[in-house]
Amino acid sequence: MSVALVGALLGLLLAAVDFVLLRLLASRVELDETKRVLNVTGLSQFVLLPIVGYLVAPLFSGE
Repeated sequence: MSVALVGALLGLLLAAVDFVLLRLLASRVELDETKRVLNVTGLSQFVLLPIVGYLVAPLFSGE
C-alpha cells in the first residue's frame, strides 16, 4: 500500500470522526440554517480530507 493511499485512508477516518462530531453539534443547535451548514460541512469533509491526505502524505514521507 502506497503512502498516498494511507494518507487518503487517514483522511477518510478523520472525516468520519469529524462528521459524527458535527452531527452531534447540529443536534444541539436551534437554528435550521446552522444545522444545514453543519451537515453540509460534515459531508464535504468526506470528499476533501481524503484528497488532501492523498496529496500531502507523500510530501511528509519524502516520496
